[in-house]
Amino acid sequence: YLYKRYWNIISLGIIFLFIYCCLLYFKTHAIEDQRRIENEYNSGKIIILSWRRPWGFSWLGHAEGQNIGNCILTYDRNLIREAAAVIFHYTALDNEVMPWKHYRNEKQYFIFWTMDGPSYMRNAEIRHPVKFDHSFINWTMTYRLNSDIFYPHLSMDMARTVFSRRKPYVDDIISKKSRLGLWVAQDSHFLLGSKLRLKYIDELVEAGLSIDRYGWCFGNTQAYKKLPLEVLDSYKFYFAFEDAKECIDYLTTEFWDQAVYKGRVPLVWGTSKATVESLVPSGSFIHTDDFKTPNELAAYLKYLDKNIAAYREYFKWVENPDEKTLKISKLYEQ
Repeated sequence: YLYKRYWNIISLGIIFLFIYCCLLYFKTHAIEDQRRIENEYNSGKIIILSWRRPWGFSWLGHAEGQNIGNCILTYDRNLIREAAAVIFHYTALDNEVMPWKHYRNEKQYFIFWTMDGPSYMRNAEIRHPVKFDHSFINWTMTYRLNSDIFYPHLSMDMARTVFSRRKPYVDDIISKKSRLGLWVAQDSHFLLGSKLRLKYIDELVEAGLSIDRYGWCFGNTQAYKKLPLEVLDSYKFYFAFEDAKECIDYLTTEFWDQAVYKGRVPLVWGTSKATVESLVPSGSFIHTDDFKTPNELAAYLKYLDKNIAAYREYFKWVENPDEKTLKISKLYEQ
């Protein structure tokens, strides 16, 4: 009994010592980060303060003290007076104490940031900027082309990769194609758009189209993660169906990451054809609006599945980029 009691005391001591060491470590590093940022500021660097990480999680590639050109990123709210700009992801506009009772320094930019469409934001349990004075936010950073800062779902690094490809890439990727379509969906019931896109996919399957479906909606997320690269490379089409209908300038990773970047021809639903045409190279996608029924689209995809020459036409913008493609590449690479 005494042995067990002493062991419990020792175990608790070890746990408390570990916690103390962790707290001391993070506090020490926080102080070091703050000093480094202050030194950078004194040497002429511009401080950008992110009020809170998106969704409260880490922001990949944007660590504390990250240098971005002549700017330095921080999450330390103690530096708000020195910050030239403060970024508020829309999930950060909540019950937390906002700076200066919702007022900003007249020389600062308070930037509203989102990459989500209005339909999703309306359903999120967050406070919206209309809760604050009209002078609170004075810049926007979104996927909209008319934002003060254009922040698309296609990163600069990914854009440079996509728009640098030429004929050898097309030869290689097409040689690997053997499966027709892939769709990965994490939401099929939360938004109206999610329900409508699932209905359209179901009608394509009923028309005899071969679509491999993965994700939370189908209970096989882990199975998708385990798919080997040769299987993923073998899909000819990706169903880049957005969760919003007719949303201006809304073109997400469904189109760029899952389709174009991975060498698949995107099938677009939700975002209007006019919007897509203004944001991507001509002839790089297939839009559901061009077909009267899902049956008609299914028949066309079956034709492309059997006709490699016709399928390859959707990579013509890669092999021989025209003036529009070069112009669009600059939009995403700058």
